[in-house]
Amino acid sequence: MIPDEVLGPPAPPASIFAELSKDDLDTLVSTFRRRTFARTQTLVEVGGPGGSVFLIESGRVRISLPGSEGREVTLAHMGPGDCFGEMSMLDGEPRSATVTAVEDTVVLEGTRDDFMRSLEASPRIAMSLLIMMSQRLRAANDIIESLSFLDVQGRVARFLLDIAAKSGTETAEGISVALPYTRQEMANIVSTSRETLTRVLKNFERLKYVRLLRRKVVILNAPRLRLKTQ
Repeated sequence: MIPDEVLGPPAPPASIFAELSKDDLDTLVSTFRRRTFARTQTLVEVGGPGGSVFLIESGRVRISLPGSEGREVTLAHMGPGDCFGEMSMLDGEPRSATVTAVEDTVVLEGTRDDFMRSLEASPRIAMSLLIMMSQRLRAANDIIESLSFLDVQGRVARFLLDIAAKSGTETAEGISVALPYTRQEMANIVSTSRETLTRVLKNFERLKYVRLLRRKVVILNAPRLRLKTQ
């Protein structure tokens, strides 16, 4: 790991706190320190001590929990502008998940005292945090619903439709979606094996629901995919 660096002029990410003014952003990260992690390095371990919050400046991380038979369950992937560690930072409880760098990643880390001072100084920061935590709760509910009520085809279909809604591009052929995940990462997200994921995707392609390309998928028939999620 590259040595930690105390921030000089802050250059905060601008996703979850995009609505904040520059003064609020400066207040938020003025005492944070910059830390750099290499690919596959663990930033946070489930059950580990809390007490700090992280903003991703660059790179990408995976949020996961240990699953059955030694297989990890992926809860989410996060990138620039995303925030994690806020729950343990606020309540002082152990970390609820493991965070691993998927690629070389730079984060801004702030202690609980740093963050609480920022909340007291700016109600807008507190509101942004509440909105973010509400979004996280909705996402967690979606994961629970998928695992509880959908078979693997339904989970794969929902994953494809969700990522299409967030970053898909309409084309004459269908919805083109870049996949920033390996097949193993996708399998972890939908809680199945890589082999089963490949089999489901190939079946969707045979049925002409999708067309598979390298690190990309074109959704040809979204209504048919949506039926798999009902």
